[in-house]
Amino acid sequence: MKLLRIILVMLLVLMLVVAGGVTFLLFGVDPNTYKPELEKLARQNDLELKIDGDLSWSFFPNLAVQAGSSSLTATKEDTGIPDIKFREASLILDWRALLTRTVRLQAITLDGADIRTKTAAEAANVAALPGAAAATSDTQTGDLPFELAIDEIALTDSRITVTSPDAPDRIFEQLNFTSTKLNLDGKPFAINLEFTTALPDQPTLQVALQSFVAVEASPQKLTLSDARLSVKGLDKLPLTLKFNAGYEGDTDSVSITDITGKLGSASISGAVNGAGLQTAPALQGELSLQNLVLAELPIEEPPEGFKKVDVATTFAVSEKAVSLSNLKLALDKFNATGNMNLQLQGTRQLAMKIEGDHLVLPATSETESTEQQAALLTPLLAPLALLEGGKGEVELSLASLTADNIRVDNLRLKLLANGKVVQVSELSGGIFGGTFKTTVRADLGKAVPTVNFTQNVAAIDLHKALVTLAEQGDIHGKLTMNFNGSSAGDNSDALLDNMNGNGDFSFSELQVDNINVEKSYCEMASLVEGRTLTGRTWPNHTTLQDMQGTIKWQDQQITLPGFTTGIGNMLVSGNGSAHLGRETYDMLIKANLRGDTSSETGCTIKSKSIQNRDIPFRCTGSFAENGGGSCLPDKQFINQLIQGKVQDLLKEKLFDKYLKQPSTATEEPSAIEEPSAVEEPSAVEEPSADKEPSADKEPSADKESSTNEEPSATEEPSADKEPTDPKKQLIDEVLKGIFQ
Repeated sequence: MKLLRIILVMLLVLMLVVAGGVTFLLFGVDPNTYKPELEKLARQNDLELKIDGDLSWSFFPNLAVQAGSSSLTATKEDTGIPDIKFREASLILDWRALLTRTVRLQAITLDGADIRTKTAAEAANVAALPGAAAATSDTQTGDLPFELAIDEIALTDSRITVTSPDAPDRIFEQLNFTSTKLNLDGKPFAINLEFTTALPDQPTLQVALQSFVAVEASPQKLTLSDARLSVKGLDKLPLTLKFNAGYEGDTDSVSITDITGKLGSASISGAVNGAGLQTAPALQGELSLQNLVLAELPIEEPPEGFKKVDVATTFAVSEKAVSLSNLKLALDKFNATGNMNLQLQGTRQLAMKIEGDHLVLPATSETESTEQQAALLTPLLAPLALLEGGKGEVELSLASLTADNIRVDNLRLKLLANGKVVQVSELSGGIFGGTFKTTVRADLGKAVPTVNFTQNVAAIDLHKALVTLAEQGDIHGKLTMNFNGSSAGDNSDALLDNMNGNGDFSFSELQVDNINVEKSYCEMASLVEGRTLTGRTWPNHTTLQDMQGTIKWQDQQITLPGFTTGIGNMLVSGNGSAHLGRETYDMLIKANLRGDTSSETGCTIKSKSIQNRDIPFRCTGSFAENGGGSCLPDKQFINQLIQGKVQDLLKEKLFDKYLKQPSTATEEPSAIEEPSAVEEPSAVEEPSADKEPSADKEPSADKESSTNEEPSATEEPSADKEPTDPKKQLIDEVLKGIFQ
């Protein structure tokens, strides 16, 4: 309290000046003769005092001694005394006391004061000026008694600057301060403080404080009662507070109680206790903020769909740690509880746990992204930004999270951070009727961050997933998959483009709409067998048996190297790929008929060339179009099959019937010479010329002729009675075999 002692001494000296002024009025003494004495006194106390103008008398509106532009500067560092300049100072005297030949200093006014401080202790010394001025003493100069009984002190149009080498200057300007009925006896007196302040790129704030203050000199104690604080300039968030406060100098501690007020539409309540304000400040207490309207927050785009938030917590803040306990957060109908502890000294360490019920995020528009939507969860994970390469553990659990009609139940997140490596040891929940579990390891210290992950899903409802995610509902069933992958990139698009991985999968209760593979199979078989497929109404879907296979993801392309399933009595296997960028798929499926019927309600297939043989089908389409796919027999295979049929018919009709030599008893027919069911001659075949003629072809009695007899013109045989050319008949029969 060195400054207080100095100020008291200087005030006594100034009273000598006043006494000298009165003596001048009475005896002709010039008050400026005391300027060197004041400056000398200041130097003796490591201060430099400069009074640029003359000391003069003022008689209106009060009797006062006035000093012009002056400054007070510490000559040594770490004195705890700020630099003070002012344009004008007035020492107002009680003229009534002069009538009794007593000099009484009634008030002090500093106009245009410019105070520069470097520490909180210096600022505290400035704040203690009213208490120093309130000290009372009696002395005497010459024949005149002297009283220092300051009733009022004022600063007008002043400025306080708090400097720091590591941060921008804090400036408090347009400062006006008044206090009346000053005393050090613990009796309340009124103070009124007003100033403006602002941080760089922040709005200017207008601050006002009114309170009753009680000061005790020993022990040092300062009490504020019925304090009223207002802060304007926060757009839609003006602040008004009422509170009581007390400071004890012996313990360097403060308490603020009975806090009530408003922040915009929100209600504030709480209490704060602090210690070590001048050495190592530490605060603890309870605060509650209720009904904060999000639209009032000074942010460009407040989250759409949310209206208000409530926050309540018990807190402790120091240079060593920040902790929040009994945290209660309410965001409209969403409620969460939790706690947080952040160690600041040494390697920073964070431990945080949040538990919540049902959180529904607002639906995104066409211009919004899921990243913007997910940003609403940022406040829950914001303390991670304070780690600065330290260690952290975050646990988040929600009863459910819904975003864009995607609902995740029993969401669990456990995140570990160690330097630049962030690991999600667990991300799990229920989704689309099934469950998922994910682990992630991200190395953020590389020029291009890398990510390794595992993804396990079980019993996912494919129809629900595809309708929600891709607006495509042609596939039904349940998916189980295990996948290991990696990627690199600094945003979600890059991570998706650079995705690589492999795994295995299985489908159950699988059904594909708008495609009937069994129908396509039967139509292909009827074409080969030379018959028409009739009398069957086919459903517009394919039901598949349980499917297993492997999966590979690379360069935006998902490849299925192999999978197996079944359709009715057909064993189905295949491979193919889907391109995520083009949203297309291309699958080669092989169906192998076991037996002669495709299913209990399917078709009957007699051809031995089709039974127990892999019949390929090519399925292609686009995920962007419902019903835009097709699944047809492979053209190349059909061509080969038809070519084989032609060859069989040629062999049967040409070689076996016309060119084949009579077989010996030892000749064994080849396997391919055995005719299939459809290869039997049909009933519409006309007998050949060597067959026994029918009754209408027998010649009549008058048509008996000798060997030299020529047939008459009327007996000329018709075209169909002439011996058929073997080559022409062969072609006719081959065509019949193909197309019948």
